[in-house]
Amino acid sequence: MSYRFPLGDTGWSVWRDVLLRSAGFPAAGLDRFAAPEAAAVADELLTDGGDPTDFDQAFEVAVRDAATAASEVAADPLLREAVTWQNPGALVALERLVSGGPDSPRNNRRREREKTLLLYWQRYCGKSETIGFFGPVSWAALAEKTPDTRVDPGPALVAKRKVIFESWALEAYANQVGQDLAVRRWWAPLLAPHLVVDGRELIRPLQPPTPLPAPEAVALASCNGRTPAWQVVQRLRDDPALGVRSDQDGFLLLDRMVQRGLLSWDATLPMSPDAERTLWTRIAAIGDADVRARVSADFDRLCAARDAVAAAAGDPEKLGIAMVALNAEFTGVTGQESQRNSGQMYAGRTVVYEETTRDVELVLGRALVDELAAPLAIVLQAARWLTAEFGRACADVVAELYEELHGTEPVRLGDVWRLAQGLLFSVEDSPTGSIAADFTARWSRLFGLDSLPTDQAELQLSSAELAGRAAEVFAADRPGWTSARVHSPDIQICARSVEAMNRGEFQLVLGEMHPASIPFDSAVFAMWHADPAALRAAMDTDLGPARLRLLYPEGFPRQTTRTQHGLDGPLDGQLGVDQARGANVDLLVSMSTVLVDRVDGELTAVLPDGRSWPLIDVFGHLLGVLLLDSFKLLAPAPHTPRITIDRLVVARRTWRTTVGETGLTEVKGERERFLAVRRWRQRLGLPERIFVKIGTETKPCYLDLRGPLYASTFCTMLRTAAKTGDQVSVVVSELLPGPEDTWLPDAAGQTYVSELRLQITDPAPHRTSGEPT
Repeated sequence: MSYRFPLGDTGWSVWRDVLLRSAGFPAAGLDRFAAPEAAAVADELLTDGGDPTDFDQAFEVAVRDAATAASEVAADPLLREAVTWQNPGALVALERLVSGGPDSPRNNRRREREKTLLLYWQRYCGKSETIGFFGPVSWAALAEKTPDTRVDPGPALVAKRKVIFESWALEAYANQVGQDLAVRRWWAPLLAPHLVVDGRELIRPLQPPTPLPAPEAVALASCNGRTPAWQVVQRLRDDPALGVRSDQDGFLLLDRMVQRGLLSWDATLPMSPDAERTLWTRIAAIGDADVRARVSADFDRLCAARDAVAAAAGDPEKLGIAMVALNAEFTGVTGQESQRNSGQMYAGRTVVYEETTRDVELVLGRALVDELAAPLAIVLQAARWLTAEFGRACADVVAELYEELHGTEPVRLGDVWRLAQGLLFSVEDSPTGSIAADFTARWSRLFGLDSLPTDQAELQLSSAELAGRAAEVFAADRPGWTSARVHSPDIQICARSVEAMNRGEFQLVLGEMHPASIPFDSAVFAMWHADPAALRAAMDTDLGPARLRLLYPEGFPRQTTRTQHGLDGPLDGQLGVDQARGANVDLLVSMSTVLVDRVDGELTAVLPDGRSWPLIDVFGHLLGVLLLDSFKLLAPAPHTPRITIDRLVVARRTWRTTVGETGLTEVKGERERFLAVRRWRQRLGLPERIFVKIGTETKPCYLDLRGPLYASTFCTMLRTAAKTGDQVSVVVSELLPGPEDTWLPDAAGQTYVSELRLQITDPAPHRTSGEPT
């Protein structure tokens, strides 16, 4: 059975495997802090038809109910466990809410604690995020022939759990023990990934060759990531002409070159879930038995503390105790704090994190695929066009650079790479920026948005009527580079139950579109697949058996331990483009060793061993990152309607304003804030349930405008954002699906917010083969 099957009669193919991402708390929890009665009375008051006394009474009841809900939610063991994982410091706020109860004085501390709770609660109930048990992931399947969807929830929320060290924590530990030369001497130094030594010269991108003193040239040439430092020093000492008279002199030379950014001399840990295994390999390579035993014992204690955390899963009190013990062990060993970015909801990084799979079996019926096919094909055609245009622009830029650099000397990839990035991504009038703007303008023409009334709530379109025009507006016969053949849309299903879904009572919603993206290759997903080797083989069929992956520089956007690729192949290469940690020395290729040349008329990156890739494929990684921010169907406007093609919502109804325009930043007092938010809602014509993305925040926040606690929390967020400026953006979108339209059940029948991440293959490859030549 093939790994993919036709997406209707569109020509595209959808993979049978599909990722199910879901929230870890039931969707009904979103209504815990709503107060519809108080909202109705407030609206009457604002329209001059209500009695202030009636409102005050309804408001007091709403505040009291929210305080009761806050104390109950704060006592929920699952909620406490989730917060323990994410930000243990916030547990104090939860404990005070529980101990004080709803009758505690309603002072500023109580109100701030309730807001803190609400921010966690809306995330855990309302978002399909992949992290811990409060965002479990699961592999599901698409049925090619069976029309109905089948879901079988297991008895528990999660089926499997893993507790994994964060890469930064392992790096901190390795760096600490590596300060001891008795340890570090056994670790292999590595020339910086983007550099190369050619005889007595150091080759850097965009710089003339740098002459090297003989000792440095020999040392750097020996720093291959395999040879331990003591052997590198021994080579230096074996040649009297180099003048390295002692081990101390040799190690000092290595240290100085580390300080100059020429090499790294550490445990070379990858930023991936494999970092722990790699560190054990480094420890095992320590040749001194006593030193090895000491370091192993230290790391054993750290791992034992991690295992105790894993064993405490499901018990927040035991988990808290185990986390404290782990943190103490970590700080004791490394001398560092056990948490980074403390207190930030999306940026907190503890020593370990948890990955889980949801306890559910899901097979999605062919009826869903059939309804999705035609409208989604229009979006996919646009994605193909966007990659083709990005690819063309990139090819034009690098071709011009090649002609400028081409002369008597070979053209090095490092020079082209550095120059092209500035031209493609950094200048205000970059070609990619122009293409992104044109992309959105083409959607506007296709939808006819300019002729719509500014307050139109919804635009219903037919794929049959749009398909022909879409093929003309987004005319492209193939993707822009090899990996751009695969796209990944997030799809949500609005249905009250699986039974309703099978009766045809559903609507589909396009979430994020990830063009030129291969989510199944992510470490966080691949680790749970029943047969990762089969996934890799399927990828090879679509894209060729080898990929030249980037060794991402430190601080590269959207690169974390969890987002690294998880399906490596024996023919892959790893391209070093800048200072970076965690190179795989068996795959690493410095871009300073790669030449650019024309092969059969196409600019090609040629590696020292003769392998080659189309140059556009080398840039595909960067283009893919840029694509995600460029795939926008609608230009910013004060209001844009919901846009639906057949039964697929491709754009939610959206409102755009600024912090200053809301008029909410200076409002004080819970009563006044609730009334002000109700007035703001009426003025913009907003639905009650919304998502709000404030320009200073990392992620959108769910709000139910019927709840005083939601209103006060929103005003506080706006007040904080106003410190940056009144022009900070505020983007509001309708909630779709709502809590009543969630269909993914647990064993108790409670339903959860969820989304499907699909992987879809273009029928047209970029070229006849994605493999190196």
